[in-house]
Amino acid sequence: AMDLVYSRMPAPDKEDVKRMILAACRALNAYGVTSSQTDDYSTFQTVPWETVNQAYRELEAEGRLTVRVNEQSNFTSLESLREFVEAGNRTGTGTDFFRIGPLKMLGDGALGARTAYLSRPYADDPSTCGIPVFSQETMDEMVDYANAQGMQVAVHAIGDACLDRVLGAVEKALKHHPREDHRHGVVHCQITRPDQLEKIRELNLHVYAQSIFLDYDIHMVRERVGEELASTSYSWKTLLGKGVTVSNGSDSPVELPDVMAGIQCAVTRRTLRDQAGPYLPQESFTVQEALDSYTRAGAFASFEEEKKGKIEAGMLADFVVLGQNPFETAEAELKDIPVLATFLGGRPVFRR
Repeated sequence: AMDLVYSRMPAPDKEDVKRMILAACRALNAYGVTSSQTDDYSTFQTVPWETVNQAYRELEAEGRLTVRVNEQSNFTSLESLREFVEAGNRTGTGTDFFRIGPLKMLGDGALGARTAYLSRPYADDPSTCGIPVFSQETMDEMVDYANAQGMQVAVHAIGDACLDRVLGAVEKALKHHPREDHRHGVVHCQITRPDQLEKIRELNLHVYAQSIFLDYDIHMVRERVGEELASTSYSWKTLLGKGVTVSNGSDSPVELPDVMAGIQCAVTRRTLRDQAGPYLPQESFTVQEALDSYTRAGAFASFEEEKKGKIEAGMLADFVVLGQNPFETAEAELKDIPVLATFLGGRPVFRR
């Protein structure tokens, strides 16, 4: 139904796209964000990826980009992915301001709409297990091709049945073309079983978590998936303990790119307003772990840990000035810490 509308919307031109990018940069900077992993190719069906890339590169040349962008390249067929790669696009191609990231695939839907693909019927609607977007065969061939071409892969997987498909595809791809430092990843990694957490470790995958999802999902996750699955889900601290790298993001525009709110959810495992929870409190991050998930781990996810992710001599001087010290702030008040200023490459791009 959405496609019926989107396919008939007037296509924005390159200047429109540039204006949208600049508006997004301003919004992100106001939340203290200096780097974004984003999948812009899927925003408008009628705008080719070439236009998006050109818009970014022109803004960079004009000195107007105030967010460093790692483009998660969203494709839905092997043919379109091959065309993209053969045009010279691979993970890491580009500059410190705009670079090609991983192949991005959306493997299933969302928990709230019961479209996340589960290995069993929904506890509150036994008529459905959710929706897999790709067949195992299609996912296998796209992940295999990307891996063979030296591309990183990041697949949206909220349900555990979808995660089974992702893990299977990555495992097969790495057997065909072994790679030591692939940094393939799972986006969201929400509904999980213990065997899957161990497989993520075995395959040396990265996890792109969104702690802010706890603010909404705490109210309905148990009734959706049942107590057994819920008891081993959103288990990002367990993954950290296994040596898996876990970065944090906002999933904007589904959620606001409010980093401090996300940090609070990661630390408290409670909702933001009514403090419901805690949900699996043993999975709580420390404040340091939460900060690292938004900085060091994010840089690692885009192969940029030698350039950014911490304040140190020789690194890109991207940093934020906060109104309070998060290590000295009550956990339930972390979300209220204001962003006073944001710097990109040592240059102020936002002041409160």
